[in-house]
Amino acid sequence: MRMGTRRAVAPFEFYTLAQVTRPENHSASTLGELLDALEKCSDESIFHHAVQAPGSHELLAAGGSNDFAKWVDGSVMRIDLAGRLVELDQRNYMSIDALRRDLYETVREYLAEFPEAADEPAQETFQFREGMDLRVPTELSARTLEELRASIEVMRKESFYLHFIAPRTRFEQQSNDFSVWLKESLGLGALAEELNKIDIAESTLEGAQAQVLKLIEAELEARN
Repeated sequence: MRMGTRRAVAPFEFYTLAQVTRPENHSASTLGELLDALEKCSDESIFHHAVQAPGSHELLAAGGSNDFAKWVDGSVMRIDLAGRLVELDQRNYMSIDALRRDLYETVREYLAEFPEAADEPAQETFQFREGMDLRVPTELSARTLEELRASIEVMRKESFYLHFIAPRTRFEQQSNDFSVWLKESLGLGALAEELNKIDIAESTLEGAQAQVLKLIEAELEARN
């Protein structure tokens, strides 16, 4: 039997992403209050404002921003600090603790340089929020490598983000849903590893999707 026609017992079910948020117990009307809140807010809030909200469905290679930098720029009018916060690219972090520490230290060091900025009132209060991803089923599914390729070709970018990008940015695993299924359900461990090697920090959603399809196509051609 050709590897490309192997059928999985458990199909790969495609989901799309719906995002809802809820307010957290912290807010900031000054940089001093932001510094205090960065130390005390929940991990879910750090993830939402520094990873989830700015990263979802946008160009991954753009460097992006984060909600803290946007607020400092637009409401506190401290463009230099905003620039420092933008440099803290979430793609370079393997844990929420490390990201929180650098966010905190960046603001702390800035206020040490410019102590007068600590109590300057912001134009708008920053409300810390926690984000929750809701997985919504789609009509797409796959039991073979061919079917997986066909579904990835037509899936929406929100769905691709959920299955390929979100598992990595959660810091909990260095893999993705496609690779897990390919290895566990089709026995394609080598292909799964090749997908894991795709550098999401150097690509867009569309570019990463194209690379996934290229690797799957190469596997199919090699097996035929």
